[in-house]
Amino acid sequence: MQLPSLGAARGRRAAIAAASALALAGGAATFVALPAGAALPTSYAGNAYPATLAAPSGDKQQSKVWRASNAWWGVLISPAKGVPTIQELLANHTWRDTGVVVDTRADSTADVWYAANTLYTVSRTATGNIQYSRFTLSASRVWSKVTGFPVTVAAGGTESASLARDSGGTIWATWTQGARVWYAKSAGTNDKTWTKALLPVSDNTVAADDVSAILAFNGKIGIGYSDQQSDAFHFAIHTDGAAAGTWKLETPLAGADLVDDHISLKAVGGDARVFAAVKTSLDAAGAADDATLIYVLRRNADGTWTKTRGASVGDKATRAQLFLDRENSRAYLLTSGPATGGTIYYKTAPFVGMKWARGRGAPLITAAGSVLNDVSVAKGSTTGASDMAAIASDTANHRYYHAEIPVQAADEQAPISQTAINSAATGAGEITTTWPLATDDRGITAYDVYMNNAKISTITITAANENLRTFTFTKTGLAAGTYRFAVVAKDAAGNSGIKRTASAVVLP
Repeated sequence: MQLPSLGAARGRRAAIAAASALALAGGAATFVALPAGAALPTSYAGNAYPATLAAPSGDKQQSKVWRASNAWWGVLISPAKGVPTIQELLANHTWRDTGVVVDTRADSTADVWYAANTLYTVSRTATGNIQYSRFTLSASRVWSKVTGFPVTVAAGGTESASLARDSGGTIWATWTQGARVWYAKSAGTNDKTWTKALLPVSDNTVAADDVSAILAFNGKIGIGYSDQQSDAFHFAIHTDGAAAGTWKLETPLAGADLVDDHISLKAVGGDARVFAAVKTSLDAAGAADDATLIYVLRRNADGTWTKTRGASVGDKATRAQLFLDRENSRAYLLTSGPATGGTIYYKTAPFVGMKWARGRGAPLITAAGSVLNDVSVAKGSTTGASDMAAIASDTANHRYYHAEIPVQAADEQAPISQTAINSAATGAGEITTTWPLATDDRGITAYDVYMNNAKISTITITAANENLRTFTFTKTGLAAGTYRFAVVAKDAAGNSGIKRTASAVVLP
């Protein structure tokens, strides 16, 4: 699906909070000022959901928001009905509950796909059947469930289920169950009749907590799945119109501890490329902070795969999500940090020459006292004509939050400066200053070093030092006196972070 370019873009934010949020009491916005020219998304508090639900915006393989009729919509828990319903994101940044129920089971989670005034959904619970429903949107912007739905795709519970629609109108779904990878498909455009089968590839046996995800791309269906038994991430491909049992298996990532059960699959309609964000298990294996925690994989038009580092073990990032800006040919990577939840961060990189900023990136959704996790975005691509909506769950206070991400080609995000800087005398006439890496949505290119408010050096980021998590600058030949060292992080567009100054050092 390609999202339509509808309506004028929302005005770009000139100086918005790095930690903006709507206060849970009173609804007032609270801000932490950034340098002039910085542009960050704003976080908005939404409705509460029952404390009995873990994180209804999850999970990693599913998308819960879509663009239709010049608005963003989502599947969220209804405050009135206590089950997932279709809701509209209004211009005042609140959600309007249509009351149209997606699944009568409160603990279900759904994956959605929208095209041509039709919403396709597949939903699951840990113990209940996998269900499929179809909804239509009228010219007067009213949603209705089509008669005869839901239908059962498969019996029994699963950790996740996702769906895709191929070029011929057949609906496909995938899930794991009994440590095997399964798929099901509708009888062509008759989506009230389904058949299921084991994925017919050489290795469809996985660990008990492995998962699968599905997407449509370039006249094909692709199923990506984690295989912790074989330490591999697999991608199976079926050409539209071919016999149902005809699949090709590819393995874009393999190696000890390189696989966990986190997958986000995305593609741009009409484009042969596929993008996947996958998490490794190197954090659980005790790897060093500079080891790769999240890979972003790209399947190229010729069928080869490229892998890039999306996050390192030291970033403590998790539950990665991708969304794609087809207009500017840029990918966005969203993660939760730390691993138990806290803040939703984002980074962006070009489709070609993809390289991700080190560190967690820039804050996307954040609020004081919240534990934000399980971010969800649209399955398809978007353009600069519409900000991108992302929802997340506050697992501490059982409340939804969302942000509307300014999708733009220009780099308007200032670096998020390192939070600590220390200076100390390390020898006669010598002071050493250390600081942790700064972060940015597109990457830090240099650090300017200041001594007593005068710039004395620039440390340029290169392939040799880009993976450092601590930077050091030593100044020698200093006379007796008092010295204050400071550091400013800069990005490729010339945006500068806040100057951080270390405590004074007195040399005798």
